[in-house]
Amino acid sequence: MTSLTVTHRLLVDGPDLATCRQRVERFFARTILVKYDTLRIAPERAFVATEPGFWQEVEEGLAANRATVAALLDELKGTGTTALDDLATLPQGYASKTLHTVAHIMDGFIGIDSHFYNLCADSHWLSDRERRRIEADPAGHWLLHVEATSASGDVDQVPTLRTQPTARE
Repeated sequence: MTSLTVTHRLLVDGPDLATCRQRVERFFARTILVKYDTLRIAPERAFVATEPGFWQEVEEGLAANRATVAALLDELKGTGTTALDDLATLPQGYASKTLHTVAHIMDGFIGIDSHFYNLCADSHWLSDRERRRIEADPAGHWLLHVEATSASGDVDQVPTLRTQPTARE
């Protein structure tokens, strides 16, 4: 049995914390991308966009996503994948799973590697347009910290694969 606990920062639009909590809970209940046994939405770490610290928390989450992508790309390079043409012969397994995780972060599918997730735009990023929308209506945007745990034996095994990369032959 494998246990996994991750923390996500989710950007949510809504008039109040209760509504945003419900949106986050509904999102995780409906998504097929990740399944957790428990979710804890930390009210003490919830920020409405009018509060000091909101933008710093957003930027930290975005930076964590960028760092994750950079680390995954470094891992992929470690398998011998250094050019786009290499993707045509990428072997199934560790390297393809690593690429798959990068693709999910880039295209907006939430996963265990998601540090910041913009539920408003189904994205791991924050566009200039979305930033202006938040600035125009800060009371209607919240950043929620979610601690998610899976105690089941069928959690994503990619993180354990990543601890032992092998070079491409």
